[in-house]
Amino acid sequence: AARDLMSAAAWLRSQAAVDPSRITAMGWSYGGRAVLVALAKHTEMPLGFSRAVVYYPDCRALEAWKTVLPVLMLLGGDDDMTPAKLCQEVAKKVTAPAAVKIVVYPGALHAFDVPELPARVGYGFAAVGYDQVAAGSARKEVEQFLRAGR
Repeated sequence: AARDLMSAAAWLRSQAAVDPSRITAMGWSYGGRAVLVALAKHTEMPLGFSRAVVYYPDCRALEAWKTVLPVLMLLGGDDDMTPAKLCQEVAKKVTAPAAVKIVVYPGALHAFDVPELPARVGYGFAAVGYDQVAAGSARKEVEQFLRAGR
């Protein structure tokens, strides 16, 4: 998935109508992990994107990245599928920890921004659930983050 992201970003950069300085990689859960893996693994080539937003990524055994670009992590405080603590630990080890903004929503579960979900439902060995307050706050964080990159 990280290689696919890199290919998509390279294609976007080749398009005349696209401002390459505004390409943002965004991912949710597994897709968020793919964004972070791209940051960690692709050090020899240009990334193709200038910033990243990840919602509740899986940070288990994730390598710290050396690439310096703004990253916004939006994490659920009660996420037992992809615990926030793991992402917080990785972010401390990256080359530029100040470039990583982490927002943890207390009480929020995995998939806290999916309005089709109930507030809490079992999903395998974990729970997922919609949190209207966290979802609204996360949306505002993303809007601010994207505006700041202009």
